[in-house]
Amino acid sequence: MPAHACDTHMHAFGPLDRYPSVAAPRYDHPGGSLQQYASVAATLAIERMVIVQPSFYGTDNSFLLEALEKVGAPARGVVILPDTKVAPKVLEEFHARGVRGLRIDFFRMHDAGAAKSEYLKALRKAASLARSIGWHVELYAPGVVLRDLTEHLPEIGVAVSVDHMGYMKSGHGVTDTDFRQFVETVKSGQVWVKLTGPYRLSDDTDWQHADEMARALVEAAPERMLWGTDWPHIPDCGLDTGALLTRLVRWCPGNVLRTRILVDNPSHLYDYK
Repeated sequence: MPAHACDTHMHAFGPLDRYPSVAAPRYDHPGGSLQQYASVAATLAIERMVIVQPSFYGTDNSFLLEALEKVGAPARGVVILPDTKVAPKVLEEFHARGVRGLRIDFFRMHDAGAAKSEYLKALRKAASLARSIGWHVELYAPGVVLRDLTEHLPEIGVAVSVDHMGYMKSGHGVTDTDFRQFVETVKSGQVWVKLTGPYRLSDDTDWQHADEMARALVEAAPERMLWGTDWPHIPDCGLDTGALLTRLVRWCPGNVLRTRILVDNPSHLYDYK
């Protein structure tokens, strides 16, 4: 691992008695304490990490902010904010504590049967808020939703990072043409992609489909690729994080390019000095 290697996508969870979940969370509390992650990071020589607010906590970012304080300079955060107006002083406080991104959970809207116009409205609102404080927007969305938004991503006036290679699963009605269109949009320079969660994308046990997607993205726009563990790998928390890191060598065999993905790209997007 190169010096300052960054895991751009991990989650951490606090004790339920202090940090309760949202009503009807999508999954049970997975464990995944900050102390457990620290052990994983030390073993894999991960020096920097981006703590991403999980849907489990909704818009209550209390534990994420506590985690940022505990980790300090090596950590950055991506929060989920309520739909109501957020005061500038709140954004400024979050920024001072290490937050650099605003996450949108479009899975929740998809489950509620939202129309394309509603997704676009939410995306533009988030972009305006992120722009005001110098953040980016992180998009957590089903591939069928991303497919309809792809052409609009370069137009919103702020950097966008997309989780899990776009979450474009063929079993969900997304076609190869949709994925190729997404890859072309990534080349525009406004969209970043997280090479995370291959186990989320492939129905086959060897994740061959995810490997092909990752290679295509790296080849198309290496300067916009980010890597992350997606720790603690919900819902399959028994996965080997080291094996997932080794997977990056399949997608990107060259040391120089891997250093770009692990160090240089996240340094730029997450404002590491």
